[in-house]
Amino acid sequence: MVAPKKQARSQYREDTNTQTLRMDDFNDDINDDPFTQRLMSFEQGGSDFQPVVVSRSVLESMDRSHVIVKRWPQPLKYQYFKSLMPDVSITKCDSCQQLYHTDDYELLVLQKNYCPFCRKQTADH
Repeated sequence: MVAPKKQARSQYREDTNTQTLRMDDFNDDINDDPFTQRLMSFEQGGSDFQPVVVSRSVLESMDRSHVIVKRWPQPLKYQYFKSLMPDVSITKCDSCQQLYHTDDYELLVLQKNYCPFCRKQTADH
Protein backbone atom coordinates (compact mmCIF):
# COMPACT_ATOMS: atom_id res chain seq x y z
CA MET A 1 0.00 0.00 0.00
CA VAL A 2 1.47 3.32 -1.05
CA ALA A 3 1.32 6.18 1.39
CA PRO A 4 -1.17 8.80 0.28
CA LYS A 5 0.29 12.00 -1.08
CA LYS A 6 -0.34 15.23 0.73
CA GLN A 7 -1.64 18.04 -1.36
CA ALA A 8 -1.34 21.68 -0.44
CA ARG A 9 -4.25 24.02 -0.88
CA SER A 10 -3.68 27.74 -0.63
CA GLN A 11 -6.12 30.56 -0.27
CA TYR A 12 -5.19 34.18 -0.81
CA ARG A 13 -7.35 36.95 0.59
CA GLU A 14 -6.82 40.68 0.40
CA ASP A 15 -8.82 43.21 2.41
CA THR A 16 -8.33 46.93 2.53
CA ASN A 17 -5.89 46.76 5.47
CA THR A 18 -4.54 43.19 5.36
CA GLN A 19 -3.28 40.52 3.05
CA THR A 20 -3.46 36.88 4.13
CA LEU A 21 -2.22 33.68 2.58
CA ARG A 22 -3.46 30.45 4.10
CA MET A 23 -1.73 27.14 3.36
CA ASP A 24 -3.56 23.94 4.30
CA ASP A 25 -2.22 20.43 4.05
CA PHE A 26 -4.93 17.92 3.49
CA ASN A 27 -5.13 14.30 2.65
CA ASP A 28 -8.12 12.99 0.70
CA ASP A 29 -7.46 9.36 1.64
CA ILE A 30 -7.50 9.96 5.39
CA ASN A 31 -11.32 9.86 5.34
CA ASP A 32 -11.18 6.41 3.73
CA ASP A 33 -9.08 4.91 6.55
CA PRO A 34 -11.45 3.29 9.09
CA PHE A 35 -8.66 3.15 11.71
CA THR A 36 -8.01 6.87 11.61
CA GLN A 37 -11.73 7.64 11.58
CA ARG A 38 -12.31 5.51 14.69
CA LEU A 39 -9.32 7.03 16.48
CA MET A 40 -10.45 10.58 15.68
CA SER A 41 -14.02 9.92 16.89
CA PHE A 42 -12.69 8.33 20.11
CA GLU A 43 -10.32 11.26 20.79
CA GLN A 44 -13.15 13.74 20.23
CA GLY A 45 -15.19 12.41 23.11
CA GLY A 46 -16.48 9.11 21.78
CA SER A 47 -17.80 6.88 24.54
CA ASP A 48 -16.44 3.34 24.46
CA PHE A 49 -13.67 2.00 22.31
CA GLN A 50 -14.87 -0.34 19.57
CA PRO A 51 -12.35 -2.34 17.53
CA VAL A 52 -12.24 -1.79 13.79
CA VAL A 53 -13.34 -4.83 11.82
CA VAL A 54 -12.25 -5.02 8.18
CA SER A 55 -12.63 -7.56 5.42
CA ARG A 56 -9.91 -9.86 4.16
CA SER A 57 -9.42 -7.70 1.05
CA VAL A 58 -8.83 -4.57 3.17
CA LEU A 59 -6.40 -6.47 5.36
CA GLU A 60 -4.53 -7.77 2.32
CA SER A 61 -4.29 -4.26 0.88
CA MET A 62 -2.56 -2.86 4.00
CA ASP A 63 1.16 -2.28 4.20
CA ARG A 64 2.57 -5.41 5.88
CA SER A 65 5.04 -3.39 7.92
CA HIS A 66 2.09 -1.70 9.68
CA VAL A 67 0.22 -4.90 10.57
CA ILE A 68 1.06 -7.08 13.57
CA VAL A 69 -0.36 -10.60 13.75
CA LYS A 70 -0.91 -12.47 16.98
CA ARG A 71 -0.91 -16.14 15.97
CA TRP A 72 -2.88 -18.02 18.59
CA PRO A 73 -3.14 -21.84 18.63
CA GLN A 74 -6.34 -23.57 17.51
CA PRO A 75 -9.26 -23.17 18.23
CA LEU A 76 -8.46 -19.46 18.76
CA LYS A 77 -8.40 -17.13 15.77
CA TYR A 78 -5.51 -14.92 14.74
CA GLN A 79 -5.69 -11.28 15.79
CA TYR A 80 -4.52 -8.46 13.54
CA PHE A 81 -3.38 -5.05 14.77
CA LYS A 82 -2.50 -1.98 12.74
CA SER A 83 0.24 0.30 13.97
CA LEU A 84 -1.06 3.86 13.76
CA MET A 85 2.42 5.19 14.44
CA PRO A 86 4.65 3.29 12.01
CA ASP A 87 7.75 5.20 13.10
CA VAL A 88 7.46 3.57 16.56
CA SER A 89 9.00 0.11 16.40
CA ILE A 90 7.01 -2.72 17.99
CA THR A 91 8.25 -6.19 18.98
CA LYS A 92 6.07 -9.22 19.64
CA CYS A 93 7.09 -12.12 21.85
CA ASP A 94 6.50 -15.28 19.82
CA SER A 95 5.76 -17.26 22.96
CA CYS A 96 3.12 -15.15 24.75
CA GLN A 97 2.14 -12.82 21.86
CA GLN A 98 2.57 -9.70 24.01
CA LEU A 99 3.48 -6.46 22.23
CA TYR A 100 6.23 -4.12 23.40
CA HIS A 101 7.99 -1.00 22.26
CA THR A 102 11.16 -2.47 20.80
CA ASP A 103 13.50 -0.32 22.89
CA ASP A 104 11.76 -1.34 26.13
CA TYR A 105 11.71 -5.01 25.18
CA GLU A 106 15.39 -5.07 24.22
CA LEU A 107 16.41 -3.35 27.45
CA LEU A 108 14.43 -5.80 29.59
CA VAL A 109 15.76 -8.80 27.66
CA LEU A 110 19.32 -7.57 28.06
CA GLN A 111 18.77 -7.14 31.80
CA LYS A 112 16.85 -10.36 32.50
CA ASN A 113 17.51 -12.57 29.45
CA TYR A 114 13.80 -13.46 29.16
CA CYS A 115 10.47 -12.00 28.07
CA PRO A 116 9.16 -9.66 30.77
CA PHE A 117 5.65 -11.17 30.58
CA CYS A 118 6.00 -14.93 30.06
CA ARG A 119 9.64 -15.20 31.21
CA LYS A 120 10.58 -17.47 28.35
CA GLN A 121 14.33 -17.43 27.73
CA THR A 122 15.37 -15.25 24.79
CA ALA A 123 17.42 -18.03 23.21
CA ASP A 124 14.10 -19.82 22.53
CA HIS A 125 12.46 -16.81 20.83
